[in-house]
Amino acid sequence: MDWRLTLWSLRMRAAKIENDAEEHISGAEGIYNFSEVERLLKKFFQRAIKHSNGMPDKVILTIEKIKEPIHEIKALTVKTIFCSSPDDAQNISREYLINLGISEKAIVTAWNVIKNHKMRGATLIDAFTGERLEPDKKRGVRVSRIQMATKKRLQILGKIKNFTTEPERVIEAITVASKVISFSEIIAEICVSDNPDYTTGYIASKESGYLRLLNIKNKGEHIGGRAFFVKSPVDLNKMIEFLERTPVIII
Repeated sequence: MDWRLTLWSLRMRAAKIENDAEEHISGAEGIYNFSEVERLLKKFFQRAIKHSNGMPDKVILTIEKIKEPIHEIKALTVKTIFCSSPDDAQNISREYLINLGISEKAIVTAWNVIKNHKMRGATLIDAFTGERLEPDKKRGVRVSRIQMATKKRLQILGKIKNFTTEPERVIEAITVASKVISFSEIIAEICVSDNPDYTTGYIASKESGYLRLLNIKNKGEHIGGRAFFVKSPVDLNKMIEFLERTPVIII
């Protein structure tokens, strides 16, 4: 096969280092043709050094040829919900999550992680017991090897362009959420951006799709993170392998 026709996974991770400890600043990734890699490396690097969380001490750029079969997954439907305040947004998200069968304890655990633990990836929470399941509590689980098909991307951009000033950020989030929710034992996801200037979060599920929640935090707050609510029993290794390693195109 002509290597120029193969697809490549491109990933960026930026971090600050203090007292030998890394603090995640930003990340980005996608699946691209080789001809796009050079241009996107520059774009990803610029994103890393110009993030509102500050200048990183370390930027890691990874370019990896995809050799595995690529799975196609349907994009979640999109809806925007106006919330008057962070308290309102949290109450709305709580109501949705409880209706999905997720326990109060699990929801409290999720918000505790989002507000108090700066993680590179997501926390995995047992939807009934509220127990955190990820093997590495500092790193979490990073959803990777994902891209949205151009046709679907253009369709969604056309629908959301009048509802957000940062449509590309929404596309990235829908791409992540669609892969996450496609795994049968993941009931729902909740996410709050750690970008202090971005105050829209979301919850996602098979039943409700991708629900954007405006004003989920106050502008200027550095809190943020994501939590996946998991139905037990689950093969944890299989789930993490899927989220981190299986290449997926969202259609």
